[in-house]
Amino acid sequence: MRIQKKIRREVFWQITLPLLVGVLLILGLGTWTIFTSVQGGSVRQAADTSLIFLLIPNMAMAVIPLAVFAGLAYGVIWMNKNFPAYLHQAQDAFIKVHDGVRQGADKLVEPVLKFKSKMAALDVMKRKS
Repeated sequence: MRIQKKIRREVFWQITLPLLVGVLLILGLGTWTIFTSVQGGSVRQAADTSLIFLLIPNMAMAVIPLAVFAGLAYGVIWMNKNFPAYLHQAQDAFIKVHDGVRQGADKLVEPVLKFKSKMAALDVMKRKS
């Protein structure tokens, strides 16, 4: 029973009261706007203020993509500055591997080529004689 009272009290202070205050503020501002416009006063200042309050959440949410794009731009600039040296080293390593594989393949194929060339030379000699 005691926990339920505590929960009800927290619900009141954390949900109900802020909601009521917000509703009362909106109703008060609406009433003030209506009275001001009926009396012939300018509602331009209130409209400008409400527009600013409507834009604030959008601006706050725009900070997130701004930070992401700024980080990406910084990363691209950093990679463009630092990667050419690393990529040159990687390219040199791949060239060495390529040369080693080519030499190994040449050594593996060399006996077959010698045998085939000797067989071809024997064929040519048989045809000439």
